[in-house]
Amino acid sequence: MEIINTIKDYWNRQPCNILHGKSLQGTKEWYNEVKNKKYFVESHVPKFANFPAYKNKNVLEIGCGIGTDALEFARHGANYTGIDISSVSVNITKQGFKIFDLKGDIFECDARSLPRFDKKFDLVYSCGVLHHFPESDKTIDQIYNLLKNDGTFKFLVYAKNSWKYAMIQAGLDQYEAQDNCPYAVAYTNEEIHNLIGDKFNIEKIEQNHCFMYNIPKYKQNIFELQPWFAAMSEEMREAVSTKLGWHLMVTASKK
Repeated sequence: MEIINTIKDYWNRQPCNILHGKSLQGTKEWYNEVKNKKYFVESHVPKFANFPAYKNKNVLEIGCGIGTDALEFARHGANYTGIDISSVSVNITKQGFKIFDLKGDIFECDARSLPRFDKKFDLVYSCGVLHHFPESDKTIDQIYNLLKNDGTFKFLVYAKNSWKYAMIQAGLDQYEAQDNCPYAVAYTNEEIHNLIGDKFNIEKIEQNHCFMYNIPKYKQNIFELQPWFAAMSEEMREAVSTKLGWHLMVTASKK
């Protein structure tokens, strides 16, 4: 499928968050800079992932990217497996595991057709990935088959009922920091139920994350709020994030 090759090329050219680190790419300093910046701006992600809860548990990540969450699962003792369609991302993640002397299995593959694993998983986790890939129903089928009966499926996708989606629809923003993202969709809560509801019980849907910073300064690691957000109280900014945030975080279990 031509769109799949386009998606691969796009994420190989600039994997998500690869510019967060200012040190030499592939060093411990660089990985730590990437992590610190990501979790400063998206502090809801480590809370959602709940890395400590998966010590000695089998974790499969669909779309490991450059390995920020992957390294945290492994640091907290998970039996980690990760896949990604981007060969560049897979290599960066593998390098991170090597540098930090962590154990994990990372594969380059299409989420619609996962490898044959010799185990099932306590957690299947996917952060910011499913909305960038077509035929998501095939991926959901794969996840269902690989998850233990008492396992948990956690994933984060983009929200239609959000500040950012409104700006995209008005032509004032785009899905990703880099231009020309080849495939991206956003979901309502109802569409999440339609996507997975025949196979999974949805236990929780949370919403968070409205990017509020001046972008040129953000690229220099200066976290200055845009003036319209700076004019709001902290309580108002929190309300925007949790009611109109860009991220829908879904926790589900097998039916």
